[in-house]
Amino acid sequence: MTEKFILPEKMQKFAKPTRGKERVQSCILVIAGLFIGFVNGLFGAGGGMLAVPLLTIVAGLNMKQAHATAILVILPLCAVSSVVYLSNGIGDKSVFAPTILGVVIGGIIGAFALKKCSNIFLQILFYGVMMLAGLKMIF
Repeated sequence: MTEKFILPEKMQKFAKPTRGKERVQSCILVIAGLFIGFVNGLFGAGGGMLAVPLLTIVAGLNMKQAHATAILVILPLCAVSSVVYLSNGIGDKSVFAPTILGVVIGGIIGAFALKKCSNIFLQILFYGVMMLAGLKMIF
C-alpha cells in the first residue's frame, strides 16, 4: 500500500511529465549526482543526506522510495571511493572488520525498519537528524 495521492482519471493526463520535462529532470539528476559523488568522495560520506531530498523534490519519490534509491546509488559510489582511498593509503585498515560488521548488521536492521515506518515518520526523523547534525557542526 503506497501513501501517494492518486489523481482522478480525468486529471492524470496533466500530471504526466512531458518529454521536455523528463529531459530537464534527467539533466538536473545528473548534475546533482555529480555534486553528490564529489561530496561523498571528498568527505567519505554524506551523499545520501543530499540524495534523499533531491530524489523527493526532483524525482518526486516518496520518502521510502527515496531512501531505498539513495542506498542503491550510494553503495557503488562508496565502493569506488573505498578502492581509491585504500589504493592511496588513506584510511585505517585495523578498524575495517569490526566497523563493517556493525554497519552490515545495522543496515539490515534499518532496511527492515524502513518497511514498517510511514513516510511522514521517516520525513520527520530524517530532517530532524539532519538539523541536529547541522547544529552540532555549528556549535
